[in-house]
Amino acid sequence: MKSFFALASIALTVLFHIGCSSDIEQAQFDNPATINGSEWISAAPLHDDVVLENMYEDETHKLTDKSRVQIVTVLEGTGRVTLEARFRGVRDFGFGFPLYECELIDEAAEAMGGIAKGMSGSPVGPPGRVMGALAYGDDFSKSPTRFWVTAIDAMETAIERQTFGDLLDAELAPAAPSSGISSVYSPVKTPLMISGIQPNRIQQLAEHLNGPRFEFLELFSDVNGAPDAPPVKTTRIAAGDMIGVAIAIGDVVNAIGFGTVTQVYDDDTFVAFGHPMNGDGKAALPVYRAVVNGIVPNLQASYKSASAYGNPIGTITKDLIPAIVGKLGVLPEMIPVKVAYQIGSDTVIEKYHRVAYGQEIFIPVIAALTMDSLRQEISPGTVDATVTLHFKETETAYTESFRITSPVVFFDTLINVGRIITSFTDIFANNAGKATLSDVSITIKDRPQIMLASIHELKVPDELIPGESAIFTVVLLPHWSAVSGGRKIEKEITLEIPENFPVGIGILNVTAENSFGPPGYFGDIFNFDFDGQEGEEKLPPENLDELIKQMEENQIQLGLVTITLTSEGSGFGFPIFDDFLVLEDSEIPEGAEVDTEMPEDPPLPDDFIFPDELPLSEDIQPSPPIETEIIIEGFVVTGSKEISVTIKGDERPQ
Repeated sequence: MKSFFALASIALTVLFHIGCSSDIEQAQFDNPATINGSEWISAAPLHDDVVLENMYEDETHKLTDKSRVQIVTVLEGTGRVTLEARFRGVRDFGFGFPLYECELIDEAAEAMGGIAKGMSGSPVGPPGRVMGALAYGDDFSKSPTRFWVTAIDAMETAIERQTFGDLLDAELAPAAPSSGISSVYSPVKTPLMISGIQPNRIQQLAEHLNGPRFEFLELFSDVNGAPDAPPVKTTRIAAGDMIGVAIAIGDVVNAIGFGTVTQVYDDDTFVAFGHPMNGDGKAALPVYRAVVNGIVPNLQASYKSASAYGNPIGTITKDLIPAIVGKLGVLPEMIPVKVAYQIGSDTVIEKYHRVAYGQEIFIPVIAALTMDSLRQEISPGTVDATVTLHFKETETAYTESFRITSPVVFFDTLINVGRIITSFTDIFANNAGKATLSDVSITIKDRPQIMLASIHELKVPDELIPGESAIFTVVLLPHWSAVSGGRKIEKEITLEIPENFPVGIGILNVTAENSFGPPGYFGDIFNFDFDGQEGEEKLPPENLDELIKQMEENQIQLGLVTITLTSEGSGFGFPIFDDFLVLEDSEIPEGAEVDTEMPEDPPLPDDFIFPDELPLSEDIQPSPPIETEIIIEGFVVTGSKEISVTIKGDERPQ
C-alpha cells in the first residue's frame, strides 16, 4: 500500500498522549485498557462484556447486498467501538476460502481517514456477530471505502493447521501448498513501528528487509520505548482489541507490529490480522496489549499510531495467510542480544535487547541501529567489531571480527553482522546442522580515522643470491587521517633464498588478503586461488561444530599482506630461445617481402627436452615459491604489487 509522509505526526501524537504524562499521572491507573477513547469520537462504544458470536460461510452467503454490518476496532485509547459498513457480496479469489467485499459508510470514520493500517484483524459482521476479519483494502480510495474480509472459517482452520516448522521438527514430510495474493487489491498492512531509527534510515532498512516476508508489513520510524510499564494485571483480550506483536524489544530498538484481534476462544486461543504478519508459518512472537494514539490520515491509506504497554500476555504460534494464531498466558523464549559500543577511548556503552526466534534477521538491524543511535552523526570512519555467537546444540562458540572503513558505517555494519548471522540461521546457507542461537554478543569500536592503507611501492635489492638472506621493503600509503608521523608506512621483510632456487628472473608478488574487497563478496564464489592454481577442495561440513571450524579457517585478516617469490616460467632455468627474431621496421630491407604469420609448429632445437621428460636430479628439482606474511595492525590493506627481480648465480645444467 502507501508510502507515508506523516512521521512527524506520529511523534507529536505519541508525545501528546504518553510523553507529556508525568509518572505521578501514570500511577493513577494500573492498566490503560480502562481508558475509553469514545469520548473523542462519534463512533458507538462497545461494552467490555460484549462477546461476539461467529457467523460462518454458509450463513454469510444468505446476506443480501447492502446488508448492514459493523467493524469492531479501537480508534483512540483502548476502548472498542463499532463503525458502520455494509456487505456487498462473497468473492472467491482462489485462496481456497472466500473473501467478503464490504464498504465503509461511517462518516465519522471516513473523516478520520477511513480504513487504516492497524485495523487489519478488526471483526466484521452484523451487530454482535463475526463473519471475518478486515484484511484488504484499496489504495487512494474515496468514500465509500471498499475493503475485503477474511472469512472466520479460514481463520479457524489456521488454528489446527500444521506448519512447515512443525513438520520439520517432527518428520521430513511435505506440507499442503498455499496460494498467492492477487495484486488488484492490497492488504491493510501491519504497521511495524521501529524505535531507535532515524527517519532517513527507513529506506535503507527497507531495502535490506525485503522479500516475501515483508510484503504485509509497513515500516515506520517510531519514538516509543520498550513496553515495560505500566504492568498489565490481566491477559484477557476480546475481539476488536488492539495488540502489538514484537519482533525485537530492548534499550534502543523496538520493532513491534500492530493489529486487531478478530476472535478469542475458550481455551485462550485467538486469531488476528486476517492476513499474515511475516508468513513464517511456525512462529514464536510475544504479544502485548496496545493503546491507540489516534489515526494518522494519509492520502494513500491512513494508519493507527499505536503503542504496546505492560508485560507480554501471550505468544503468536502460527503466521499463515488467513490469520496469525496466538495463545494467551504462554510466553515465548527470546534471544538475548548485547551490543557494546565505544567511540575511541570513551566509556563503553552497553545496550541489551531480545529478538524473537525466527526473526534473527533483526539482529544485524539491532547492531547497526544501536551504533547509529549512539554515534549521533552521519560521518565516515573505521569500525572494529567482534560478533560472538553461542548455540543450544553445541558448547562451541563462534567468534568473528571484522573491520570496515566506510562512508556509511551504518549500512556496512548491517551487512557484515548480517553475513555472520545468516551463515548459521539461514537454512540455505547452513546445510551442516541446526543452529539455534542461545545468545549473541556484539562489540563495536568506532573511530574517526580512516584506517585504510594501499600497497604503494616495493624496494628490492639489485640482485638476489641463492643461499643468502634478502631484505625487501614494502611501502604502504595510508589515508591521511590515519597517520601521525610520516606519510608512509614501511615494513622490512627478510626472505631466506634456498641454495637450489633457480637463477635468472624471479617474480616478487605482494598482495593484500582482501585485495578484491571485503569478505563475503568474492571469497565463496570461486574455488580457486587467483594465481590460476586450483584451490584445495574442502568437503562440506557435516555438523555444526565442523561448520564453526570451517568458518574460523575461512576468516581473513584485513591487515594481512602476503609476500611471495617465485621463479619465472617453469622454474627449471631454461634459456630463452633466440631462434625467433623480431625485426624492427628499420631493419627490413626496402622491397623485401616479410612473412608476418607465425608458423603453426615452430621448429625446436634438436636437443630440446620437454620439461616432463627431463630427468630430475637433486640439483634441478623445481623450487617451490618462497612465502612470508606480515600484518599491518589496525588497518584495512588493499591492492597488490608485482615486480621482477634478478636471481644471481650459475645457470643450471640442461
